[in-house]
Amino acid sequence: MYILPQPTVYKENDGEFVIRYLSGIVIDEFMNSELKNSAWDHAGLLRLELEQTIGFQVDIKEESLMETTYDICLVENTALLKEEQYTINVTPEKIFICAGTGTGFLYGIQTMRQIIRNCGAIIPCLEIEDEPEISVRGISYDTTRGRIPTLEELKRHADFCSFYKINQMQLYVEHSFMFRNEEPVWCSSTPLTAEEIIELDDYCSDLNVELVPSLASFGHLYEVLRNPKFSKFCEIEGSDKKPFSLVERMGHYTIDVSNDEAFDFLTGRIYEFMSLFRSKHFNICADETFDLCKGKSKALGDKYGVRRVYVDYLKRLCEFVVKNGCIPMFWGDVLIDEPELIHELPEGSIVLNWEYSPVVKEDNIKKLTDAGIENIYLCPGVQNWNHLINRHADAYKNIRGMCENAHKYHTKGVLCTRWGDLGDIAHPEFSNIGEIYAAAFSWSGRMMEEDEINKAISLIQYGDKTGTLVNTFRELSESENVNWWHAVQFKEEACGQIDITREGYKRLEGILIPEADGKVDVAKVRARIRKNEDALECLYQEMPNIHACQKKDVYAYIVMGEGQRLLSMVGLCIHYGYPLGKNKNLEEDLKPLLPNSLANELDSWMDEYMELWKRTSKSSELYRLEDVIDWYVDNLRTSTFRLENDGNE
Repeated sequence: MYILPQPTVYKENDGEFVIRYLSGIVIDEFMNSELKNSAWDHAGLLRLELEQTIGFQVDIKEESLMETTYDICLVENTALLKEEQYTINVTPEKIFICAGTGTGFLYGIQTMRQIIRNCGAIIPCLEIEDEPEISVRGISYDTTRGRIPTLEELKRHADFCSFYKINQMQLYVEHSFMFRNEEPVWCSSTPLTAEEIIELDDYCSDLNVELVPSLASFGHLYEVLRNPKFSKFCEIEGSDKKPFSLVERMGHYTIDVSNDEAFDFLTGRIYEFMSLFRSKHFNICADETFDLCKGKSKALGDKYGVRRVYVDYLKRLCEFVVKNGCIPMFWGDVLIDEPELIHELPEGSIVLNWEYSPVVKEDNIKKLTDAGIENIYLCPGVQNWNHLINRHADAYKNIRGMCENAHKYHTKGVLCTRWGDLGDIAHPEFSNIGEIYAAAFSWSGRMMEEDEINKAISLIQYGDKTGTLVNTFRELSESENVNWWHAVQFKEEACGQIDITREGYKRLEGILIPEADGKVDVAKVRARIRKNEDALECLYQEMPNIHACQKKDVYAYIVMGEGQRLLSMVGLCIHYGYPLGKNKNLEEDLKPLLPNSLANELDSWMDEYMELWKRTSKSSELYRLEDVIDWYVDNLRTSTFRLENDGNE
């Protein structure tokens, strides 16, 4: 039996219970009224699951458990069961789901839904006792740097979170909310609206998912600070004069801390955004302030030191959040080497300690705990950024390692992140796998091996009883030759969109991912292309095994796998020189690199990708991704990338 997260206690007994067409769900009529209302709300989820998985709908009614003929019973136990705790007892005659709170009933029903996905109508007799080991199990959803999800997509993700007992979802925004007086910033980006957030907040609350505002409030203010109306608040002079760059957007554009009007501007945004959420948490982010004290505030840095300037400004922002009734959160990367400074912040402030390497260390969490910091979330990542397909194997290692540290150091929470670097090209549902890893490993300290949890996800999430689907996704993700970062940077460098003199900038010679020695191993490139093609063939073969409502997600992997293959071919074209065709010794299997044909395929792929985007997202910045692909298409169709003797001329 696969259940995610794994229950604290699971025991199978002799016998079985059969859910028949005359079965029904009964809510104990003697339950207290508030708990009864929650039980009614959540019982509908179980009825819908039965209809979708088994094929028939059951009734729900409220009556005495002593007199009812219905056999799926929701039972109150407020005396023994805590907030998120529940029990399930399956006997040959009845199923009992017992809880002391609405959240307990919700989680018991979500587990029962998974049992039905495993077993159908014939359920083994079993006993489950369950509760989480870490109180906050969250995800961070980037809704700002390219992809702005529709309200329907955000609600779908709230359903997903609740199903896997994730109880916090942070909504990250830089410029993509319809702030008052900021129309020049968001006017072309189909922003989130106040009405959408309020409706989403209500929806999440019903599913025990705390919707937390997360707002860039120090660094990461590219779209705001490069706008002529607000560029006066930017640390670096002339921020509004540079050409747009997806790469540049990732790094700089820090607020001018010497400008009091800029502080008022930030706190005004914070107040406007926080007023839409019922949550008492507010993430001010405050990370990656690379330009601090390098421009307008240089004198402050020279006088007090950059770290002191940062801490004082962070403290002002946190105090504003506290003054308005919320608990501040912030990313801890700037202060990780001097964590004792965190004690200067308002009591209760929460440090978000991120680490995304597959090889997770304890250095940072140990620094924080040794300094006496108690309010910590550990923040792994789903590895979606800069790739067409999430790097699932790296995500597993990173998330498992961070969750192991979270249990070892008894942190308050785990916050699994997905980021929209360089336009957020990866399909949103690709992050589900990493988020399930985080849900499973933060709920319980028992870690499943990668192949085993992948089998569980294949069954529970996708309906694949062969258990192979998620491993095929992993194989496809590992067949990448050109990551999105290389593709974008190569284009922007050629177009003069990047300041190559900027500190820390590294030029690229091509877009194929080089080996450790900096050279491209063409044999490995070709091997990955074959691996990509094999994985795509497996997905086509596995499609009949997939639950009908999840086939669209598998198709998204097929589309993006095809995109990986095409970018690999473009990378080979570029690798063989300008103009192509000068090398007369191309190997036989590289001769099909006919640029006109490749351009046509890539152009058609972009059309399909745009349709995929529209399933989940507003138009937002889709045009920026189209611009990158169109640049490669145009160059393939001109002499820049043309092979000699192209049969399509």
